[in-house]
Amino acid sequence: MFTIGRSLINGIVPYKDVIDQRGPFLYALFALGAAIKSTSFFGVFVIQTVNVFIVYWLSIKIATDLDLNKKDTVWVGLLGPLSLLSTSAYSFSGSPEEFAFTSVLYLLYVINHYHQEITQISMKHFFLLGVCLSLVFWNKYSMIGAFVVFFFWTAIAALKKKEFLLLVKIVVFSLLGFLSISVVILTYFVLHGALKELVHIYFVQNLTAYGKSDQSTLMKLWALLFLMAREINQHYIAVILIIISWLTRVSKNNKQNLEMMMFGISLIFVALQHRIFDYYNLIWMPFLAVALTRLSAVLIKGRRDYLTRRFPSKTSFYLLVSALIILLPIVNNTDLAKLILIQEKQSVANNNLSAQTKFGKLIQQKRTGLQQPSLIMINSLDQGFFLSSRTLPSTTFFHRLNMTYDQLPQMYNSFNQDLSNKKTDFVIVKLNFSLDKNVKNISKQVNSVVDPHLRESLDKNYRIESTAQNSTNESYALLYKK
Repeated sequence: MFTIGRSLINGIVPYKDVIDQRGPFLYALFALGAAIKSTSFFGVFVIQTVNVFIVYWLSIKIATDLDLNKKDTVWVGLLGPLSLLSTSAYSFSGSPEEFAFTSVLYLLYVINHYHQEITQISMKHFFLLGVCLSLVFWNKYSMIGAFVVFFFWTAIAALKKKEFLLLVKIVVFSLLGFLSISVVILTYFVLHGALKELVHIYFVQNLTAYGKSDQSTLMKLWALLFLMAREINQHYIAVILIIISWLTRVSKNNKQNLEMMMFGISLIFVALQHRIFDYYNLIWMPFLAVALTRLSAVLIKGRRDYLTRRFPSKTSFYLLVSALIILLPIVNNTDLAKLILIQEKQSVANNNLSAQTKFGKLIQQKRTGLQQPSLIMINSLDQGFFLSSRTLPSTTFFHRLNMTYDQLPQMYNSFNQDLSNKKTDFVIVKLNFSLDKNVKNISKQVNSVVDPHLRESLDKNYRIESTAQNSTNESYALLYKK
């Protein structure tokens, strides 16, 4: 995604000049990060930090609505960022779900601020909810489940009360909010002659390529239920806390039907992606943020409650929150063992970035004047090689998307044509095992992991220039054109 962001600020148009299946708003965020600093992820980190502070601000507002005093809300508000950062779902930093988290949390704040009396929500909030929906929609539209439920629920509530004028106002203000972002995005692609490509890649391809199956309807339904169960199993403690928070509200005759429906549909929308990567679950973690805030309010205010007696003073509660914020991101982040500290050469798990460093230098050596070397990755996503080599994509498909030949034949045909015409100087191949020491055997290993449709053109036009190993199950081969 950062490669697309760097490309964007250099005049390369997504979906037209380079193809990836993420949303244009996400690319805009990474382009802003690249504009701040294009040679590292510092700019992206700045944007992520701003996002966390917005989450914190919203969490304070949610805590305030639970009648906590100002000092308590400052501490309880920290549970919002905690929910974003402390589960294993955050292991993929910079994901679409991370930036959509804020919009979903705002939606939950609004419906709870108005005690789920939808028709009482102000038009200002409906406008901002339209903006939030647009941000999520143009980020990754499979994450809009909670918004779909909310707006359908709103329409039904207004129709039941026969408040037709109110419904018209809601539609108008929400649509204006949605269009405030959409018009900017669509205008960009129209001006660059890429609207057709946007529609084809972002909508048609993503909707039709994934999940192709000859299974029966019953089997597809069973697979959907299996994926939903997997979501819950991955974060069952979070789900239990969410359910307990609903029970505390229902016991006091507070409406929770809308929020529960939004949560259920969010799980379904995640499962509709036909596979579950843990970071997909981050889109429903705002429900955990609200749940933790509610349960904390119960602990703080309910002095007679059994759990509250475990915290004889608020100071002990504050210390607990502080400890959780420090420890949980470390405990739950499954990727920490792979992270390499500054000034260090390898991680705790003996992972390193020797391939990126080594190949980056070799590729940069081929730079002549203003002419940059060209690079393509034909069997994996970009793992930072475009950044380390200070290059930008020069081919439409610059890395292999997570799709097979049957799902996206045009990508493999494009690779094959680029290899046949020696359109790129370098080709990088990823291998999920250790490399042999014999060059001939390495060539066989490389062929074994390359799609059969690409092997002939790769063998004919490229030779192995260098190899590197980042770990026992992550090796790379750098090939240079003959």
